[in-house]
Amino acid sequence: MVRIDEEKCIGCGICVESCPFGALKAEHGTVLVMDTCQNCGVCADVCPEAAILKEEKEVDKEDIDRYKDVYIAAELEPVTGRLRKVTLELLAEGRRIADELGEKLRLLLLCGSIPEGLPEQAGACGCDEVIVVKDEILREYNTDIYADLIQKICQKRCPSVLFMPATETGRDLAPRVSAKLKTGLTADCTGFDVDKDRNLVQIRPTYGGNIMASIITPGCRPQMASVRPNVFTVRECSAGKRAQITEMDFDLDVNSKRTRRTYLGENPNSYKNVAESDVVIVAGYGVGSEENFKKIERLAVKMGAALGATRKVVDEGWAPFDIQVGQTGKTIAPDLYISFGVSGALQHTIGIRNAGHVIAVNNDPAAPIFSMCDEAILGECVEIAEQMGRMLDSQEGR
Repeated sequence: MVRIDEEKCIGCGICVESCPFGALKAEHGTVLVMDTCQNCGVCADVCPEAAILKEEKEVDKEDIDRYKDVYIAAELEPVTGRLRKVTLELLAEGRRIADELGEKLRLLLLCGSIPEGLPEQAGACGCDEVIVVKDEILREYNTDIYADLIQKICQKRCPSVLFMPATETGRDLAPRVSAKLKTGLTADCTGFDVDKDRNLVQIRPTYGGNIMASIITPGCRPQMASVRPNVFTVRECSAGKRAQITEMDFDLDVNSKRTRRTYLGENPNSYKNVAESDVVIVAGYGVGSEENFKKIERLAVKMGAALGATRKVVDEGWAPFDIQVGQTGKTIAPDLYISFGVSGALQHTIGIRNAGHVIAVNNDPAAPIFSMCDEAILGECVEIAEQMGRMLDSQEGR
């Protein structure tokens, strides 16, 4: 909670109006702080007299010892209800960290129904326990309800580490959970380690990938980090193992929902999920125009591949942001990656470094993409794409 310095407070009421939780009350020329205060600090930022102090308290050493085990926040496919691949990737990395700490690995799942085969699927990736909160309200993701539930579970279970996917949903949820728990959050991590004091070392690129930062939060628990899809690989390290299922019950207030989903549908064939596709074709700014981008799109459809784009293509309005590949878009790890007109800037190649086989098509022999690809094709990318399309057509006609 925040604290009011009554000697400085002039009772202007600016803080009362600014509080998003209605936790401040003007009374007798000063301001009272109610129990609903979330310590967000908005009032302290707007106070003209600097009369509001935000209390920052680290976890005591004795309290830190109460926090145990590595937790993974699970994410389900909104249409199929299956575990997303990124959840299995986090379980694999979580198992490694849990082993270094000598602790358990637990999966936290909020859902409308438990996915079929969950105990075996999670257990094979090293999970010891799946903590499930099951309710029809949870079938559809909701920011307020999910953040509130994860906060309550963490306060009850006291995890040492909490990993969350850096997906569209995870980017919305993770900072809200960290704010509720009053702990730190390191976003878009690419690696983890454990130091001599048993702190989680959270590693992430910064300054355009030129520097790798190692971050610790020794005075905060749980230690929170988010990870993009395809940064880690799925490893089935415990074949035949079944994770224990533990269901927890909470009173869910449907009236606390401030948003609702109005529509849910599949993307067009060419706009498959680039983060989970085995074959990805990426068009870069070198294709030259939106019309030429459409030609690359048609090739992707014929090949049954997902279509991706570089940031410049998205900035030009030729493609939507949800298929952008790179540091500011999606991280991908397909078995086959084919680029047309992609120069190979660092911001893009950061997102494809886990690709299996890389083929690059470009008319510039000095393009950086050629230094990291498995096969290089020098030539006009659009002409080559059209020729590939004609070859596919001729094979289908046989």
